[in-house]
Amino acid sequence: MPPDPSVMESQLALLKTRFADRTATQLNAMVREVQQWRQAGGHCGDITALYQLLHRLAGSSGTFGFAELGQRARCLEHRLTPLLECPELSAARTQSVIDADFLEQLQRLISLLHHDEEPTSPPVAATLTPPSLAEDATEVLILGAELAELVLPLGRYGFNIAHHVAVDDIPARYWHQNTTIVTCAHHLEATAIWNSAQARRDQQKKAPIICIGADDDFDARYRLAELGASGLFTRPVEVTALAERIEQLNREQQAPAARVLLLDDDKELAEHYRLVLTTAGINVRVMTRPAALLSTLAEFRPDIVLMDINMAPYSGVTLARMIRFEPQWLSLPIIYLSSEQDRDQQLSALAQGADEFITKPISDQRLIRTVRILHYRARQLSKLVSCDGLTGLLNHTHIKQALTHEFSRVQRLGHSTTVAMLDLDHFKRVNDNHGHAVGDQVIKALANLLHKRLRITDHLGRYGGEEFVAILPECDLIQAKTMFEQICRHFAALSFNGIEHKFGVTVSVGLADLNQFISAEHALNAADEALYQRKHQGRNGVSCYYLPTLPVDNG
Repeated sequence: MPPDPSVMESQLALLKTRFADRTATQLNAMVREVQQWRQAGGHCGDITALYQLLHRLAGSSGTFGFAELGQRARCLEHRLTPLLECPELSAARTQSVIDADFLEQLQRLISLLHHDEEPTSPPVAATLTPPSLAEDATEVLILGAELAELVLPLGRYGFNIAHHVAVDDIPARYWHQNTTIVTCAHHLEATAIWNSAQARRDQQKKAPIICIGADDDFDARYRLAELGASGLFTRPVEVTALAERIEQLNREQQAPAARVLLLDDDKELAEHYRLVLTTAGINVRVMTRPAALLSTLAEFRPDIVLMDINMAPYSGVTLARMIRFEPQWLSLPIIYLSSEQDRDQQLSALAQGADEFITKPISDQRLIRTVRILHYRARQLSKLVSCDGLTGLLNHTHIKQALTHEFSRVQRLGHSTTVAMLDLDHFKRVNDNHGHAVGDQVIKALANLLHKRLRITDHLGRYGGEEFVAILPECDLIQAKTMFEQICRHFAALSFNGIEHKFGVTVSVGLADLNQFISAEHALNAADEALYQRKHQGRNGVSCYYLPTLPVDNG
């Protein structure tokens, strides 16, 4: 759970103090060393250590509110560059670089640590509210007397429906980040204004708006987009398609928090980034030494890697290239963090395996925004690879991988997990009588209903054709049976528009307890066998697979 903003502010203040104390110690030691170099007639010791200290301060000082210190450190860093590029320079040339002015400027850095400057950007805690973690059902707010006909059919898809005739009638409590608004075209402008006001009040994103209108030409669509609408449906409204769009928008609103792996050998700076990102609802794992990088990638499975380029003796560019050795990480977004400002150097680094280059110091807001944008892009790419094109659920390969992964967790942790196999009843008749396009609508309707009824932690996939697989961690057979019986009832109540008439479809479900089997494949076969039993017991319901009880040997 994200930390309390007031707690984060005190933690950031503590980090600033730690940064100042550590930097003062390092600078004082370096001033003494430079004085010794000058007394030795220009014979300099470890120029690299001095350069790395200045490089670090150029990148991190601004983050902690010492902007002028960072700027002056960058100037001194640039003055040292010729010595690093040509180490064979004479003592006289070295003396001309590390001269009395250089020493004076280095001492000036220490005095700047006592200046209490404003941070380069406001602390994120003061401008962001942690996102709500409530897992409530999607609220659908229907506006307009003429849309009353949508209340009952949309309710069957598991949405919480609130219907009001006009915007002025809406209690504020109906608005939160899980809300989707369905409104008439003539209410759209007032709805958009009300929606923006509620979002500002609660410091949340605006709720998506779907418009029901009569006009479908370019000008009408452009006007709706201009007012912020997220979709248009014309009459007569296809309720199945409308429910699918609401569910898509809800999934985008409730995307799981990004997992960010942060590699930076500057401990205070890494902790600052962690606090900022965590308060924005992002899950962060920090590494200050990359030796365990590969094992951490496998265990944490990040959505994004934030990586400093200079982590002596390691190079971030080399580490990025090493990550790409594994095919599973080829699409993993890698963001370089560095105080390097030379664009050619940045492009050269990007060419070797990264996706973005952020120049330190970076504002808290830009860091959050960059992570969120790349996380969204990564999720879209992941969907293309792992999800079924029709339903958006996991495809056959990836639902089986999820089952294997969950079986390993069950073996390790011992909790109850249920595997469900679902199959639409008499689905061939639907395709034969109404066509495959209508059949696709039925498949998508079941997928959307399952999305609404299952938890965000459950795994759901299209196994093939009209078959689905669901994996429910920490859910026993009794709990799963009750829930799927409700799903069967709700799905049977839906109606679909056929070629000549409306019709309904039912679904059969087979359940198995993953804990009771020696492999994930055995559990899946057991769920399939329970489904087969359900088909022979009348369909439209749920059957459970129970292991046969062995006779007791009393002899």
